[in-house]
Amino acid sequence: MASGLGSPISVRVSDEVKERIAAIARATRRSQGDVVRELLERDLDALEWELRIAERAAAHRSGQAETISARRVDEELGFDDEPAADALDSVS
Repeated sequence: MASGLGSPISVRVSDEVKERIAAIARATRRSQGDVVRELLERDLDALEWELRIAERAAAHRSGQAETISARRVDEELGFDDEPAADALDSVS
């Protein structure tokens, strides 16, 4: 987790979400702010990863990303003219 408290941020949540946060805060004897901060820090990496995937997909769709066909991958791995599942059986 990040050190220090940093800058405040304001966000609106539904009554249900607010109550869930409050329940966790009570159960863990922590402030609601601490609970929300932990949730944000845990999920930020996942959200950034999703954004990178979406950007890569957009680059692929627009032709800006270099791609390699499955056939080329098979050739590079030496699986010429062999179905991928059969080739994997011969490797394992």
